[in-house]
Amino acid sequence: MNLTRTSDIDETEYERFLDGFASQPGAALAYHYPFYLRFLTDIVYPGALLRFVAIRDARGDLAGVVPALHLKTSRVNVWLSLAYFGPNAGALVLMGPGSDATTCALLRGAEADARDADCGSLTIYTPLAASLAPYRAALNGVDFEVGRVSQWLAIPDDPDASPWPAKVRYYVRHALSRGVTVRDIANDDELATVWALYHERCEVQSIPVKPFEHLRALFRTAGRHGIFLVAELDGRIVAGLICFLGGGVISYYLPVARPGLGGVRPTLALLDRAVTISRAAGCRRLNFEASPAVDDPVYQFKAECGGEPVPFHVLVKLLRPTALDEYRALTPDGLRAEVPQAFIVPFGALA
Repeated sequence: MNLTRTSDIDETEYERFLDGFASQPGAALAYHYPFYLRFLTDIVYPGALLRFVAIRDARGDLAGVVPALHLKTSRVNVWLSLAYFGPNAGALVLMGPGSDATTCALLRGAEADARDADCGSLTIYTPLAASLAPYRAALNGVDFEVGRVSQWLAIPDDPDASPWPAKVRYYVRHALSRGVTVRDIANDDELATVWALYHERCEVQSIPVKPFEHLRALFRTAGRHGIFLVAELDGRIVAGLICFLGGGVISYYLPVARPGLGGVRPTLALLDRAVTISRAAGCRRLNFEASPAVDDPVYQFKAECGGEPVPFHVLVKLLRPTALDEYRALTPDGLRAEVPQAFIVPFGALA
């Protein structure tokens, strides 16, 4: 096999490779597609470089890819797969004979790429449910290993088979019977209405906020990968939902609903519509994303919808002897300012 490390990749070939994960959904997500990677480098982290560590088989076809960001500021130099609210990456390799060996080769290439760029550290998010064995073997030990839990739900192949528990099916019917209607977000103004609801809820719950200009950029560029929905009741927008599709998976990106709707749960009607759309597009798994904690109401809501826990890990390898001291000198607030919403090292290690 032939391994390359590059900042450029043929987008048509790469998208076709990612689409192939629909046969065993879970590793490749919408966040690995070109539209989202451009969003990261153009909007979230201007000036960051895309990096692709890729392996080709004997026929010259892509057999595995690690997409990543190289972020360098005046104070930090880091290699991340990926960043911004923790979308998974790691080694995108279809499971089968030789997949562990391919994963190991890709990860060794990732470490070499980070060292060649003089990065202080390397952060790898494993794909959902991925085995840790090839990661540990390839990286020859890491400095930090953080276990996390997401939730996911299988979407039946049969379009007449509901993926939802009976209670969710009831609430969907109840919302529609009470007059809730669901449709696509029509324009930036409606997106701004949804964002305002979302911002207000985040402020109340002290949750980090995705800026409006970030959502607007994705609204304009996601194309076939984006689902942007609103729910209306009595002529006003009462809820919104943003999801992204890729690799046979629909990822739950931003849900919000107005409080005090008298038992009507428009978010479930929105989610039902999003899954219907994604199933028609070939998705067979819903990625609910991680929640703050297992006892958090967000986690409990996803569990109510049938979301089953699925593990993933964040691995950090320090590449310079002085890296941890440099991060400690920055403090958690300094790291957040340099690379917002990216996992560099656990903040507990900075004490």
